[in-house]
Amino acid sequence: MIKNFSCKDFRNVNVDGLEFSRINVLIGPNNSGKTNFIRALSFCADMVNNSEKLIGNSSFQTLVCRYGMEDIYNKFATDSRQEITMQWKINLDNKKKVNYKFSFHTGSQLQDFFITMEKLDDRYKPQYEKRPFNYFTCHEKPGEGYISGAVNRGEGNNRTKFKVPHNDTVLKQFDQIRLENKVIYERSSRQVGMVQMLQDYFSKYYFYSSSQFDLKKIREPQGMQYNGSTLEKDGSNFVNVFNYYKNKDIYMPITFLEKIKELMSTVDSADAVAEFGKLVFKIGYEGRQFRLSDLSDGTIKALLLTLLIHVPVNDGFSMLAIDEPEMNIHPAWQQIIGRWIQYSENFKQCFISTHSPDFLDTFTEGFKRGEVGVFVFDPREEAAVRQLKYAEMEEELQDWELGDLYRVNDPSIGGWPW
Repeated sequence: MIKNFSCKDFRNVNVDGLEFSRINVLIGPNNSGKTNFIRALSFCADMVNNSEKLIGNSSFQTLVCRYGMEDIYNKFATDSRQEITMQWKINLDNKKKVNYKFSFHTGSQLQDFFITMEKLDDRYKPQYEKRPFNYFTCHEKPGEGYISGAVNRGEGNNRTKFKVPHNDTVLKQFDQIRLENKVIYERSSRQVGMVQMLQDYFSKYYFYSSSQFDLKKIREPQGMQYNGSTLEKDGSNFVNVFNYYKNKDIYMPITFLEKIKELMSTVDSADAVAEFGKLVFKIGYEGRQFRLSDLSDGTIKALLLTLLIHVPVNDGFSMLAIDEPEMNIHPAWQQIIGRWIQYSENFKQCFISTHSPDFLDTFTEGFKRGEVGVFVFDPREEAAVRQLKYAEMEEELQDWELGDLYRVNDPSIGGWPW
């Protein structure tokens, strides 16, 4: 789980030490930076998970091209070095607390983009040591990296030097680095284990945007896939993912149907079935069967959200981010889905970007209990991202919901963008 995040000059994102909860809601006007903020949070995960054809044999440079070389650096930045820096303070699944820092240089040509710092440390310094334990430091000098050779705390660090191209993250190259360096392969089991845990953490890090779901593809019958464990960003393999987990867990379709009935009480079945060598998804409604091609855009998006929130895709997400999940969804369904998110065990952490006061309402009680973080994005303010504090607005909320304040343009919560 990300406990703290800092970012400098990635697009319009400049934040320093934001503290997060398990559930985090991002609100604010259009073009205020909410989606860019989630992209920044997901930057290293996108490199680790990149399955595209690589540009320059580099997942880093491939990601730069996806975001656009001219658009990735803050156009209003005054730093002549043109460097972007990100830092994650993460609690890993085994309760290990680490600090991961990643910086890179930008420019007008692809060769101008290279990594200038990549570093993994323990978060805290024991009393008997001078500094937090460093697992590796790379790219301070082009092409060079160092990994600690210490096995136990308190030992001399005995740093081992290795070669690492500065056009890609060490997290993507680490397995090959181990194979090419006998000392690292044999001596650095503690460090290797920590790097692998970080790789695994980022590999279960997913960002979906409701606006990017390809409803035309989703509605089409699908060819059967045997490895449909991960929902594509456009949702196009929804039926295959459903079928994959249906075959893995016989109780999954029952759980899925129970959740769908919370939205549509008269639905009596929901399942993926084979027809003429293709997979189709059907919903039973008042004794009749309906395919996805018969359903509305909002109903299909509700099915996708039900899958993401309730089905343990890839054995659960380390972080699930959803941009505008309320799109095409009725306000009554928004409130049910908002409650699902807060009680789901399908992810370690969740970030939601929304423009909907109805959706925002559902997070009010969690916000009051300190279980939900709410962040206001407003480029007109000195701090473009501001975390709401319940202690500072307790009197103002009283019997109101968060969405109520949003509707009446209360300045404490952003409200209308003018």
